[in-house]
Amino acid sequence: MLRRILTEVINDIPDTRSALSRFYRLFQVWISKNRIDLTLAATISVVVGIAYWFIANQIPPVLIDPERDAWVWFEADLIRVQQIMIDRRADNYRTNVHPLQAIVMYPPTKMLVLLGIPERLAAISILAATAGAWSATLFGGFRGLGLRRSDAIAFTVLGAVSGAAIFWMPVPEVYAFGALSVTIALALGTLMQRGTVPPILQAISSVISFSVTTTNWMAGILTVLASNTYKRAFRILVDGFAIATALFAIQKVIFPRSTFFVPRIGLEMSFVFHEYGGGTLDKIRAFFAYSVVVPEVPFLDHPTFPEWVRLSVQLVPLNALTGIGMVGLALWSVVFVAGLTNAVTKPDQNRPIAQALILYLLFQFLLHLVYGDETFLYSLNYIPAMLLLAGFSVLGRGRLIFLSLVIISIPLLAYNNLSEYLRVTSDLQAHADMLLHR
Repeated sequence: MLRRILTEVINDIPDTRSALSRFYRLFQVWISKNRIDLTLAATISVVVGIAYWFIANQIPPVLIDPERDAWVWFEADLIRVQQIMIDRRADNYRTNVHPLQAIVMYPPTKMLVLLGIPERLAAISILAATAGAWSATLFGGFRGLGLRRSDAIAFTVLGAVSGAAIFWMPVPEVYAFGALSVTIALALGTLMQRGTVPPILQAISSVISFSVTTTNWMAGILTVLASNTYKRAFRILVDGFAIATALFAIQKVIFPRSTFFVPRIGLEMSFVFHEYGGGTLDKIRAFFAYSVVVPEVPFLDHPTFPEWVRLSVQLVPLNALTGIGMVGLALWSVVFVAGLTNAVTKPDQNRPIAQALILYLLFQFLLHLVYGDETFLYSLNYIPAMLLLAGFSVLGRGRLIFLSLVIISIPLLAYNNLSEYLRVTSDLQAHADMLLHR
């Protein structure tokens, strides 16, 4: 089977060279025509990256101290992932579901360390750069849908101040990188639907979506399927899987503790209908509401590390939101519902990517109805699709109304989410100081 796949890939090389040559000429023309957008994207990346560098510095160092080994941050593996970013021999057993995480996260961090930057600061810098790159890519996705520049900027800022971004971009976890990979695939999907992306780059797009989290591959699969015949899409996805396998083989040599990307069924099943996950309404609330606006986060008893606390919003009711947060959520809900309605009923020239976005969000929603103990943990995997679907609201009638709602919601969400993030990190630092002085 592998020999056949490799043979087909080799046979495709002449056609691939020709396609890439044509694409390169088109790319030069595209660069020339989109200089303003590229300048705006670069500016967004720098501004957001700098902002998130300061935000990331608020994380108490004790949360990533390997000597502590306390899972505090919404069931995240901050300590383990921090080690993966800085140590080539770190335990990479989770590459069974995060296939290329080591080869994605370690090299840029190590490069900064080799330049003399302390390990923690290097990790923060890479996380901040990832947040900036994600925002710039999101802007590109909105422009690919056809949003005006002002509208695309507004929706991009909305994404940057969402609860998912504020709480997950600054911490050493795979989800910031996962959000970037998904958004790249979805943004490229807006170009694929126009027939301007050659098959090899579509294959690479599917690899990118797959690289950090296996379930995120659905973004790459759906964008390819939406823009090609089934036969052509199958060939593209097979080529992508072959590329991913080759990259994993390289990763295995460099990072010997990596494990092949086949989920451990027993381990993954332990997260299906997890006791901490709550009921269906709890998961729906966490999926659609708390990915955008974060309620007051309670400090719960930690069953494994009694001296510590456990953060979770899974069972927190909506009335835990502040008044500002509730208004922000209401405004967002109107925009999202309007965008989703337009994507379903009046997608126009965006029909392929609209279908891909809807199906991807539906897939993620159904997945997290049954999987996971903290839905908020996975919010960066699906918030890009929610934001892009919301962008359809300004592509139809009532553009100024929905754009106004977005602009009004931005400071409300920013205040709510940032103030809650700063409160949580400050209280965790105080708790850590108390433990150290016992």
